[in-house]
Amino acid sequence: MKNYIRYYLKNLKNTMAEKELKRSLGFWDVLMFGVGGIVGAGIYAIIGKAAGLSGNMLWLSFVIAATVALLTGLSYAEFVSRYPDSGGSFEYMKQGLGKKTAFSMSIFIVFTGIVAAAAIAISFADYLSRLIDVPNWILVIGIILLMGVFNIIGAKYSSYFNAFATIVTLIGLAAVVVVSIPEFGTTPLLETNDGEWTSLFAGGALIFFSYIGFEDLVKMAEETKNPKENMPKAVIMSGLIVLLVYVLIAISSVSVLDWKQLSNSNGPLAAVIEAKLGAWAATSLVIIALFATSKTILSNILGTSRLLYDVARDSDKSWLKKFTTISGIGNAPNYAIIAISLVAIGFGLIGNLKVVASISNIFIFVVFAMVNIALLNLRHKKRKEKDQKPPFYIKFNVKNIPIPTVLALISILVLFGFNIYNLFQGNL
Repeated sequence: MKNYIRYYLKNLKNTMAEKELKRSLGFWDVLMFGVGGIVGAGIYAIIGKAAGLSGNMLWLSFVIAATVALLTGLSYAEFVSRYPDSGGSFEYMKQGLGKKTAFSMSIFIVFTGIVAAAAIAISFADYLSRLIDVPNWILVIGIILLMGVFNIIGAKYSSYFNAFATIVTLIGLAAVVVVSIPEFGTTPLLETNDGEWTSLFAGGALIFFSYIGFEDLVKMAEETKNPKENMPKAVIMSGLIVLLVYVLIAISSVSVLDWKQLSNSNGPLAAVIEAKLGAWAATSLVIIALFATSKTILSNILGTSRLLYDVARDSDKSWLKKFTTISGIGNAPNYAIIAISLVAIGFGLIGNLKVVASISNIFIFVVFAMVNIALLNLRHKKRKEKDQKPPFYIKFNVKNIPIPTVLALISILVLFGFNIYNLFQGNL
């Protein structure tokens, strides 16, 4: 009997480890996931600080960040069309630069999602502290654990929460735009804070923090139906939708409040709507901000857990194999989710949004740059092959080298330089 029980438990463990992620997400699910992952971080956590850099031309800083992100988004779209794998950037680097390089870079990719989740958890705590008198560190721990539980329940249920929270977020942002329309045209939108164009790129570098949503989105490929078709469309469309939303919000914000007021406000969008409708509206927007920030934490944990699952699956390290276990009611990589949540709590307890966001930015720029390098190298290796083109294939090529990808790499290096400039100038 003991031998039978031992045999049963051994086979149960092997079965759990060999289970695959379930394809339960359609195009609209992943589109909402992409929009939600990008909008939540950028608008509610960063816009005030960006206004301090860009002045009334805040809208152009958003355009700069979005353009750079969309160029890299094209690389993500082609990669996910070729390799619809939950590893995201890790898989793309493995295919383009080799397994050794991918594993050496995997620590950067994992920490991109972890540190971003921590930064947004700090922002969540700042917003919630306006409503309840609880120490921020408790709120940081609480929201990360709660979003971890949502992930353990499963991707489909997480997508339900994400879709609902995204709709609530967009309704709140639409309200900001609507109440600000009477003020359109009253503010000179071609003036920076100090008359220097460099401040626009400094603002764009800071805003780039929000575009980690691309990285999280492609990690859902193994849980998406027809990913080679649906994922590239979701990547590009989510970037364009967010660009439109950001520009409208930027124009609305500087039309209602002076950019100095925005930069000094702990809740800039709440301040905008309070100026137009009063304190009750500001409280309502704070509640909406809680949805916006929480869903971004959810997205980061979700995407990074799939990455860790993929890294562990491809690794020869025995201690990593625990992260390949798919189990529980949500058929999710629970050990990966738990580990990521605990490390995110550690970064979140730093408590300083500026510091944590600046750390996150460095990881994001490095990962995005490496994805573009990986695609350039992959295309170079395949230049003499009669390679069947994937469903999404970047156009405008010279000897099979995509020009948009070259521009993406150059523009990332430029913004990375301005991010370092921000750090040394104390702008973060």
